[in-house]
Amino acid sequence: MWTDRTIPCQAGNRQAGNIMSQNIAFDLGDLFEQHFFSNLDYFFARSMAKAFDENESIVLVSCALVSKLLFEGHICIDIKAMSGTVVSISETSDDLIKFPDFNSWINALQNSLMVSDNIQTPLVLDSDHRLYFSKYFDFQNRLTKNITQRFFLKPHKMDENTIDEMLESYFMPQNKHVIHQKHAVKHAIENHFTIISGGPGTGKTYVTTIIKKIFLTYAKKQGLLVPKIISVAPTGKAASKMDQGSTIHSILKPLKNSPGFYYNKNNTLHTDVMIIDEASMIDIILLTRLLEAVPLTAKVIVLGDIYQLSSIQAGSVFSDICSAKGLSANLFFLDYNFRSKGKTGIEKLSKAINHNDVQSIDDILTSGLYPDVVFESLNSKSRIDYSVKKFILNGYKRFVLADTVEQALNVLDDFKILCAHNLGEFGTLQVNHLCEKILRAEVNFDISDKFKKIIMVNTNDYKKGLFNGDTGIVFERKEGANTFFKTLDDSIKQYRVSDLPGSDPAFAITIHKSQGSEFNTVLMILPDKISPVVTRQLLYTGITRAKTKVIIVGNIDIIKKAINLSVKRNSGLAMCLESVLKKKF
Repeated sequence: MWTDRTIPCQAGNRQAGNIMSQNIAFDLGDLFEQHFFSNLDYFFARSMAKAFDENESIVLVSCALVSKLLFEGHICIDIKAMSGTVVSISETSDDLIKFPDFNSWINALQNSLMVSDNIQTPLVLDSDHRLYFSKYFDFQNRLTKNITQRFFLKPHKMDENTIDEMLESYFMPQNKHVIHQKHAVKHAIENHFTIISGGPGTGKTYVTTIIKKIFLTYAKKQGLLVPKIISVAPTGKAASKMDQGSTIHSILKPLKNSPGFYYNKNNTLHTDVMIIDEASMIDIILLTRLLEAVPLTAKVIVLGDIYQLSSIQAGSVFSDICSAKGLSANLFFLDYNFRSKGKTGIEKLSKAINHNDVQSIDDILTSGLYPDVVFESLNSKSRIDYSVKKFILNGYKRFVLADTVEQALNVLDDFKILCAHNLGEFGTLQVNHLCEKILRAEVNFDISDKFKKIIMVNTNDYKKGLFNGDTGIVFERKEGANTFFKTLDDSIKQYRVSDLPGSDPAFAITIHKSQGSEFNTVLMILPDKISPVVTRQLLYTGITRAKTKVIIVGNIDIIKKAINLSVKRNSGLAMCLESVLKKKF
């Protein structure tokens, strides 16, 4: 019989709550029947069992568990941390599963033909007792090798006086906040690998602009060839904020009917400088393939926000790189918001969330002292309709009243509704339906003979140049409907609705989908119950999407609970980086 205790769950701690909870056997079939494993997890493990003639329960469950955790964003199982722990079967069940003790678990894996310490087997157990799919173990090692190679390259010899003169001209007056930017730029100019982390308004865009100017000006003054500089981001929205920015996929050029790219480690890009923005959104596979396609002779500058949500796909690569102690000399934190100068409610609230400062969060949300932060208490589901209608009629007013496609596209960033989930009363599906219903009634479609919807592409279509996350509009008329998207060069592309790749309504989008974007005003709708998705990183990311005003509709107790939940993804990247760097020193 299980005793009443606090048990570690994947998203945090949860009280068992029922002394009579059932102990579910550590068996693949039993766990599948209890819905702990998905069909994909279960049948993958079964296939591996058949291929390797494996019947050891611990090994089969481990195989399915790697698959399960990968779907949740982890690239490995930390056997040492998980062994002997007890977790709930699901969020809604009090039934428990206890993982094997460390020695039993490790012995079972080491005796299995499907497990080894290299990528010749489906599962890899590393020296620190982390269990991976061989594919992700391989990408982790390749990324480690690429980054450490760049780290140990000697800086190019440059005229120090010329560099310093240019830096002085760009960074005046000399104060402690500007100095951080100046040091980051100088390091990026002189070294092969630089990491810069900072939130909105801290000057990451300004820093990259100065880096480009100094590279070009220096080449001109020294009579050198003009350097080829490429700026990339993971989404079209993020790339549009960069000077001559492109998406990673468009630069690498995906191959037809193949998961690879035209540019790769055997056919590298022609570039002298690679600037990578919004790196927190990039998963381990894409970042590895991008860096391998960049010649080692090129300088690489990686920018992101360590406090933001990690990529939707597996890994928390930017966070892992920033936490690798051996890379600290190459890491620069920009923490001063030049836009708000520390005075706005948005900045104060985002910092309070990062610092887990419950009292400050309560004061900011309830005092009414900050006009850029509005808190609407949501104590019942019935108020969601009222709250949405109250804010969207004004928020989407300019979009609704736009007479032309160009006018409508130009105001897409005026206002956006952000949700934690897709499903449920507080999810994007329900809120989008509600928005369209309200706005159609307001516009009076029958009289105006036109109605505009916001949509977001959810799949990549390389032929059309549309990518996951691209936002456009559907312009409806009685005679038909067409869709319109603004490209990176500010031209407008038009498509028939039937020719679009997959897309979703986007009056409301998830906070995950909002990464890389900023909106003048954000309406953030939070669920009435805590969930593994509602975390400190999610709150921070949602709030910092707002440039001038954030409206939070939710329960303040849920917010206070959420800041104690922090996303921690299992990965060995930081330790691998540190291990290699120690060996070389």
